[in-house]
Amino acid sequence: MRSIVLLLWVGAGAACGPLRYSIDRDMLRDITIENKLLLFDAENDVSIAVDEKESIQREIQAIKQDIQDANAERREARSDATRWATKGDAAKEQVATAAIDVYGLKTDYLEDQLGYLRAKLRAQDELILVAWAKYELAKAKLAKANNVRGSEDVEMADFEAQVDQAVERAKARFEALAATAQEVETVKKVWLDKRNELAKESGGGIGSLWAEDGSFWGSDTE
Repeated sequence: MRSIVLLLWVGAGAACGPLRYSIDRDMLRDITIENKLLLFDAENDVSIAVDEKESIQREIQAIKQDIQDANAERREARSDATRWATKGDAAKEQVATAAIDVYGLKTDYLEDQLGYLRAKLRAQDELILVAWAKYELAKAKLAKANNVRGSEDVEMADFEAQVDQAVERAKARFEALAATAQEVETVKKVWLDKRNELAKESGGGIGSLWAEDGSFWGSDTE
């Protein structure tokens, strides 16, 4: 079933995608199953690349939810600050006010991370094209090796150049992505440093609902 889904994806991509050279699978129809097994690795690489794209898409949805949660937590910190100010507890008001700033920094980081993941999603599309181009190259080699009808018109240099071009595009995209990742890490560090300062200032946040929130104090985002 996975192979069928993959072939449908590749077929759809061949109809509208940017690859210039491809091999019609009908050309390989008479090649034995044993020989077609040589395509397995290339086909599997496309499948893995598509799966990774789906994983990034799930990460994007999770980050969007995290941003909503952080905004809600910041509103609650504002409510805490107002409540402590009304009660005349300056110390607790100060901690709650600091929490407002920390949640703001958290939101800044999460929004930057969201932008990074969207860029990563575009970069993953380039990796899919690399895997797809290699898959078409593998089919071209198989057609040539078995001297099937129509293989005399297949120019291996075209398929090899297609792979090289796809690799270069993906490489450029991921080099730019690496720079973005570093920028996001800088923003993340600012947030974590302020969060740790708040943890010390609040004595661990015991007794405060906003401070005990798992997404705020948890280690999963570190």
